[in-house]
Amino acid sequence: MGRIYGYCRISTKQQSIERQVRNIKAVHPDAIIVKEVFTGTSFQGRKELDRILKQVQKGDLIVFDSVSRMSRNAEEGFKAYQELYNRGVELVFL
Repeated sequence: MGRIYGYCRISTKQQSIERQVRNIKAVHPDAIIVKEVFTGTSFQGRKELDRILKQVQKGDLIVFDSVSRMSRNAEEGFKAYQELYNRGVELVFL
């Protein structure tokens, strides 16, 4: 297996990102945790997620605490999932 990335995102500064980190580390202790505070609605506006999506390679794994951390809606999420699947990147939603 390649690298394991744990992507954690919160929508407001009042939320705690540490719960997501704990959940991911409990299952994948070696995950490279990437944190992001995001308040908008644009998938392309997620700078840290975009960085992961550009650098992942076949055999890598991206772990999300929930499917809602990856995208704002089903269509956007399906498109991203399909693209990553076709590149050989595995996604896990806890």
